[in-house]
Amino acid sequence: MKAKSVAFLSVMIPLVSVMTVVVRIPIPATQGYFNFGDAMVILTGMIFGPYLGFLAGGTGSALADIISGYPHYMLITFLAKGGEGFIVGILFRKFYRHSRTLGYLSAPVGGTFMIISYFLFELYFFGITAALIELPWNILQCVLGSIVAYTVHLILQPTLSKILQ
Repeated sequence: MKAKSVAFLSVMIPLVSVMTVVVRIPIPATQGYFNFGDAMVILTGMIFGPYLGFLAGGTGSALADIISGYPHYMLITFLAKGGEGFIVGILFRKFYRHSRTLGYLSAPVGGTFMIISYFLFELYFFGITAALIELPWNILQCVLGSIVAYTVHLILQPTLSKILQ
């Protein structure tokens, strides 16, 4: 891994954790919580690509689970949020140059992976009722995270294009 990538990861992992921990709304039915970490996971995938999106999204979010007292979610969070960052990174890089609209659709696709991952986990461990209770919260997390990531990306894009070349 290049030194530049390590430097970006050393910044993005804590940012993902902080955005996840700052606002936590507990969901008692699944022993999980609503948060704003998806915004940083999506943004990391957009800016730094699939591999850093996976590492920062998965590691930062899993650390937030540990810090917040939700260690039972750590593994699924690493996979779900890491997968979200990876998918966003792949699709955004592939499509953004051709069409901004197609590029920005990478967030809902990555978010759908996260939503399905948590739904299946919760279905298995907590049952259909609990999984359905958390489903709208995960959808809201994806939608709000996408909006924040889009907005920040649009603001930072002129500067990022100079830095990341």
